[in-house]
Amino acid sequence: MRKSQKLLVTSLLLAVIAVLTVSPTLSWLSSTSAPVINTFAGGVISVKLDEALVGTDGKEITGEGAQRVNSNNYKYTAGAVLDKDPTPTVLKGSEECYVFLLVDNGLDDKFAINYDTSSWLKAAQADGKTVYVYSSRVNASESAEDIVLKPIFTTVTVSENLTAEDISSLGERKLSVTAFAVQAASIDSKTAIDLAIGQLLPGSTAEYPSVG
Repeated sequence: MRKSQKLLVTSLLLAVIAVLTVSPTLSWLSSTSAPVINTFAGGVISVKLDEALVGTDGKEITGEGAQRVNSNNYKYTAGAVLDKDPTPTVLKGSEECYVFLLVDNGLDDKFAINYDTSSWLKAAQADGKTVYVYSSRVNASESAEDIVLKPIFTTVTVSENLTAEDISSLGERKLSVTAFAVQAASIDSKTAIDLAIGQLLPGSTAEYPSVG
């Protein structure tokens, strides 16, 4: 066989081998799915606390001048009933949470406060300070609006027996309230109470009321 014929035969054999090698790969069926895309974003808890603005008489201002504020100043006299309604609000989009209030009461027994003990349950108390927990968890994660909770109290009443000497000895007193919230996911109420007390009133003895 001539050299040119040998080259032709060799080339044809290589072509056949190439076809036999490549063709099965090209004949396989294949399919690609659309990707599954998952987006992870951290949850948030946002709580605010405010109260009605009061006038110089200690009464809530209604109508055009009505506002929600973070502080008020009061002048107290015997028998006065002063409006004060510290109200926590869980902002829309917040994850389910336990809500707490720390009441730091610098007043004495000449002042009576009308606590809402059905909505706010005592969790700890020490040195004139008390931690309260809201009676139910609050979930605003799918709410279109902020969730306004019940105020812990609405009035402070001054004793009718208050004297000028009492006023002189009492001087200026303060009553402050602080809000705190703890996530409810994966946490029971006992653990949440422990966390809140550790933050708001460390070292005090906890009580564990039933929270719905």
